[in-house]
Amino acid sequence: MAKALTSLRLDDRLVRRAQKVLGAKSRTQTIEMSLEAVVETEKHRKLIKRYSGKAKPGDFDHS
Repeated sequence: MAKALTSLRLDDRLVRRAQKVLGAKSRTQTIEMSLEAVVETEKHRKLIKRYSGKAKPGDFDHS
């Protein structure tokens, strides 16, 4: 994975809050984890939209 050195102006309070929520050890890890979460959220949103309304009653019964 290629990494780039980037200069950003971030709200320190927001970064600290995100770092605490994510359990990240550094600001870099906080930003990377946040970006990964955004990408995963969008992936899930697209899957939900794609398959929304296609399940039939009983499709998820496992007993």
